[in-house]
Amino acid sequence: MSARRPPAPWGRIPRGRLALLLLGGVGLVLGTVTGLARAGIGTGFGAAGVHGVLMTLGFLGTVIALERAIALGAWWGYLGPLLSGIAVLVLPVAPVVGGVSLTLAGAVVVATYGALLRRGHLDIHLLVMGVGGLAWVYAAVAWLGGVGPIRLTPVLAAYLVLTIVGERLELSRLTLPSAASRHRFLVLVAVFVVGAALAPWWRSGGLIVGGVALVAQVGWLARHDLARRTIHRPGIPRFAAICLLSAYVWMAVSGVLWVAIGLGAAGVLLHDAMVHALFLGFVLSMVMGHAPIIIPAVLRTSLRFSRLAYVPLVLLHSSVALRIAADLVSSLAWREIALYGNITSLAVFLVVTVHAVRRGRGDLTAGHLPPQPRAAASPTGRPTTPTGVPA
Repeated sequence: MSARRPPAPWGRIPRGRLALLLLGGVGLVLGTVTGLARAGIGTGFGAAGVHGVLMTLGFLGTVIALERAIALGAWWGYLGPLLSGIAVLVLPVAPVVGGVSLTLAGAVVVATYGALLRRGHLDIHLLVMGVGGLAWVYAAVAWLGGVGPIRLTPVLAAYLVLTIVGERLELSRLTLPSAASRHRFLVLVAVFVVGAALAPWWRSGGLIVGGVALVAQVGWLARHDLARRTIHRPGIPRFAAICLLSAYVWMAVSGVLWVAIGLGAAGVLLHDAMVHALFLGFVLSMVMGHAPIIIPAVLRTSLRFSRLAYVPLVLLHSSVALRIAADLVSSLAWREIALYGNITSLAVFLVVTVHAVRRGRGDLTAGHLPPQPRAAASPTGRPTTPTGVPA
């Protein structure tokens, strides 16, 4: 048996991890450009059809797969973010090759969850996240088979929702919900999976079932999420809690829209509202809330948090609110303004995050020790951050 390479010292950024994280960042840029093209705003970029896959499995998939690979601690786990990162570069010019790469990446992610499950004695939260990994593979295969972006949306949503909800389910143990309550939540997750799986083939029924389950999950999470406690603590805990609790509002809005569309509600931009309430309002708010925890753990460096982090969060929620309102009244002009607000919030988020990391590394250079990530139970027995990344 070969000895495992010791972890890099705190403060020394692992170049491989940084390269994979940057590939995810490229996915964000390309996803934004294709999003503009898909909205009918001329960018000269003809790959609008890959927008949803690029943002979900390219950008977010690469970042999440990297985090899971670090939690696993095995070399082969990094094949997941590597393959999805390669797909980011290939999708706009060779969609079939990119789709194959995404399918293989999803298979590695599922195998990663399988390995973590074997270590964790079938922890339920890992099982939920593993089903999310299966949704990744399902979406990639369906996309290769010619399923269009509108029909594919619920499956892509399932990957992100199950990944996030699985993590929140793990941390809910600290609020001590009863076993019966946790079982009810798992039933809601199972119902959502059924609805999302059906939606590409039976759109109305799948959206109704999935939407009802989404709204019901919000009710459970709003009651049991650890964020209800951490919102009273200053600094990163309060910021993350605000991000999470506000994200649940958009999850509920999207769930209501799933049901409305499934019941036959019509509108030129109603699908846009349903999609972006979840993918922007819910998912990106979660990303902003977890970034101050994930980035230092992934890159083994410090991050100095400041109130500037609230600026992109406010921009995100205000621009999403404007976009949903514009969609509901079918105003293309106001939706375009909101779309630029969405992009601005992401750009400001990246700038604020890079600034926080640079200030944190300056603290390290000056000899100040960074605050240690809060320890949590890990299936590997190693101390981890709240996202499962080894500290």
